[in-house]
Amino acid sequence: MSNLKNMLKWEFTLLYRYKIIHISILSVVLYFIITQAVPDMNSKIFHTLLLFFDPALIGIMFVGALVLFEKSENVLQALVITPMKTEEYLLSKMISLTILSIISATIFIILLNVFGEVSITLRGILYLSLSIILTSIMLILLGFILVSRVKSVNEYLMGFAVAFLGLTFFPMLHLSGLYVNDIFYLWPTQASFILFKGIFGTNGLQLWEIGYGIGYQLFWIVILFILAKKAFYKHIVLKGG
Repeated sequence: MSNLKNMLKWEFTLLYRYKIIHISILSVVLYFIITQAVPDMNSKIFHTLLLFFDPALIGIMFVGALVLFEKSENVLQALVITPMKTEEYLLSKMISLTILSIISATIFIILLNVFGEVSITLRGILYLSLSIILTSIMLILLGFILVSRVKSVNEYLMGFAVAFLGLTFFPMLHLSGLYVNDIFYLWPTQASFILFKGIFGTNGLQLWEIGYGIGYQLFWIVILFILAKKAFYKHIVLKGG
C-alpha cells in the first residue's frame, strides 16, 4: 500500500510537470466553447461524444506520453529493480488518470449546466460516473499495452491513431444513427457509448443496456489488465525498462 501511495504521488507530480492536467482541463473548456459557438454541435449527441473523447484521449494518449517520458528519463529502469509490483504500477496509472478524467468531465458538466442550460438528473450523474470510470480504466490499459511495445513518440502516435479510430468510428456511426448494425456491440467502446448515452437521456437506459454497458466493459478491463501485466513484464521488466 505504501508503494502505491508513493507511486500515486509520483503520477500526479508527472501530470503536473508535463502540463497534462492543464491540457485536460483546457480541452474540456474548449469542447464547451465549440458546442456553444456551433449550434449544430450543441446537441445531446455531440455532448455525449465529447464526454467520451476526454477519457478516451486521457486513457490512450496520456498514458502513452507518461510511459514514454519515464522511459526517456530512465525512470522505468529504476522502478523495475525496486520492490514495486506490476499491479501497483498499473493501478497508479489507472487511478491518477481516471481521477483526471472525472475532474475534466465534472468541469464540462458544470459548464453545460451553468452556461449551456443543459440539466442533468441524478440518474444521469450516476451514468456519467460509471461511464467515465469504466471507459478510462479500459482505455488506460489499452494505451499501456500499446506503449509498452514502442520506443518512440512517432511509433506510439501511429498505433494510437489506428486504435482510436478502430475503437470509435463504428460505435459513433451507431450512436448517431447514420449506420446501425448489431455487430458493433462486439466493440468494447460500444458499451461505453451506451452508458454515455444515458447521461442526457430523459427516460434513462433499459435494464439490458445498463447490464451490457457495465458488464462488457468489466469483461474487457479484466482481459486488458492481464495483457497489460504480461506486456509490462515482457517489454519492460525483461528489457530492464
